[in-house]
Amino acid sequence: MESFLRDKIANYNATRNFSFKGNDTLKNVSGLSPFISRGLLKEKHLLKKLIKSKKKSDKFIQEIFWRIYWQGWLESHSSVWESYKKELLEIENNFYKIENSYKLAISSNTNIEPFNDWVEILKSTGYLHNHVRMWFASIWIFFLGIPWQLGAKFFYQHLLDGDISSNLLSWRWVAGLQTKGKRYIASEENINKYTFNSYRGLKLPNIKNIILNYEEHIVNPIYYTNIKDSYSNCALLINSNCLNSDLIPIIKNNTKVIIFLKFSIKNLSFSRLVMEFKEKIYNEYKKVNNISNIEFIDIELPEENEKLNNILKKYGIKDVVLDYLRCGYEKDIMIPIIKNLKQSFRVHQVLDNFYANSWQYCKKGFFKFKEKIPLLLDSIN
Repeated sequence: MESFLRDKIANYNATRNFSFKGNDTLKNVSGLSPFISRGLLKEKHLLKKLIKSKKKSDKFIQEIFWRIYWQGWLESHSSVWESYKKELLEIENNFYKIENSYKLAISSNTNIEPFNDWVEILKSTGYLHNHVRMWFASIWIFFLGIPWQLGAKFFYQHLLDGDISSNLLSWRWVAGLQTKGKRYIASEENINKYTFNSYRGLKLPNIKNIILNYEEHIVNPIYYTNIKDSYSNCALLINSNCLNSDLIPIIKNNTKVIIFLKFSIKNLSFSRLVMEFKEKIYNEYKKVNNISNIEFIDIELPEENEKLNNILKKYGIKDVVLDYLRCGYEKDIMIPIIKNLKQSFRVHQVLDNFYANSWQYCKKGFFKFKEKIPLLLDSIN
């Protein structure tokens, strides 16, 4: 973060759309997304640092707020997540229909050179430039004719910054499902312009006749609690995919145990790079936030659900506090567990006021939300 603010942000607006190769992959971008997606660095804290540094980049600020917007939009349209899971299951149950084209794509054996390169870069680094992700998704959907749902899953399994809301809704945006009638079609000219003519002579195949049905989704309320200082005999639950440490200093005097929740997610095969990265930042988080008089315990869910209950009872816990669970596989696992916990304990899903305030403006399109960015920045300042 410090090196980005010192060395790169001045040129961010002008260079952010260009994709560099090799050791220069992060030459013009922050490289912070894996740490933001895993909760180690909150968007709010990054914005605070940006304001304090007095370094100006409207585009970088806007990119941060895009992340916040995607989160808020999906939370208030959670039926999109439910629809995605159903559609994906149906596609995978009829996998034979697209098996050949899918396997050629993920093994970088298509007739589209840049796409093949991007597959290899993704697999070997766990990262793709944002502009490349748009081209990749567009080629996947409209030129290779593979269901976008499989592409979203492929990205999520391989990206170090895999984030349900940003990933899912960006794929929907490219497909034309996020903004009615507006889809993103990659072009040879655009690819060459922003890859420094790396693919001269590139000829994309004809666009396939892909019909995707746009659906309106009902806005649903978001239920959360505000942080208090009156908890007694408290247990703090930390989601290993959202390593937020903001709550620790606030409630540590009332906390008897901190429980780290790891999750076994069926039907997902994360890459070796993703698994190693998650384990490293998880261990680093525990090291940095080690509090001598509070015990740290790991729990694997849903397998060790009963163990969680037993630990809470052993410590005489009354209040169970956790960061607000965002849409995704972890929340799906936790919903029935929390329902069960509420029978014996007071459970508090805490959402930071900054996100609560931001998300109230995320029910419609981004440009309506964009109008509120100055107001939200003032609230941070």
